[in-house]
Parts: sequence; C-alpha cells; structure tokens
Amino acid sequence: MNPQDLTSPPPERGTSELRVGLVCAALMLAIPLAVKMAARFGWTDTADLANRTLTTILAGFIVLTGNTIPKRLSGLCVNADEASVQSFRRFAGWTWVLTGLAFGLVCLLLPRAASTTATLVIVPAGMALVVVRWIRLYTARRPT
Repeated sequence: MNPQDLTSPPPERGTSELRVGLVCAALMLAIPLAVKMAARFGWTDTADLANRTLTTILAGFIVLTGNTIPKRLSGLCVNADEASVQSFRRFAGWTWVLTGLAFGLVCLLLPRAASTTATLVIVPAGMALVVVRWIRLYTARRPT
C-alpha cells in the first residue's frame, strides 16, 4: 500500500465534505437573514432569534467537524506510535463534538448575556484540552 493513500481522502469524501460545508455556510447566511427580514416586516418580534440560530448552526458545524477529526487528521507526530496518534484523534473528535453540543445548548437555552459568557469559556476550554493532549503526544517518545 502506498503511504500517500493513507493521508489523502478518497475523491467522493472530499466532495461530500465540501457539500456539507457549503450547506452549513448557506444556512448561516440564509436563516439569520430570513429572521431579520421577518422581524423587519413585523412577522416576529424576536430579533435575538437570528443570533441564536446562527450560533446554533455554528455549533452544529463544530459537531460535524469533530465527528470527522478521527478520520481526517494525519501526520500529527513522528515521535509517537500509531496507537497513541489514533487515541489522540479520538480524544480530539469527542472533545470537539461535546464542545459543539455544549455550545449549541448554551446558545439555545441561556439568556444572551449568560450564553456569551459561557461560550467564551466552553469553546476555548475545548480547544485548550485538545492542545494540551497534542503537546503530550508531541513530547512523547516512540517506544523502541
């Protein structure tokens, strides 16, 4: 098996991921615009709904991204064995999925000021957990 085959995704995966990214981007633009237009025409009086839907779509995108991390990351560390690298990939994927879920729930359920504060804690904490685990993987030595 060619080593390049392990790192490059099959062509159909790339197009489906591009499609998911484009759909998420379109939703991020269309839904808040539709909500703001509905508020302007007087159909709804909830201007906060646009921000909540946008952040919820963003949280969904984070969850989808976290779900693909164990399948997509490659070439992380030459010092570690493959089992440690795969363990890191799974940890990063789960951490990102849980971060996205927590981010989405916070944006939907908490008042706006509280959700902003919680978001500024949840997302950086998820990122910090992944970075700390990556540093541990990077500094680990491959068993001889």
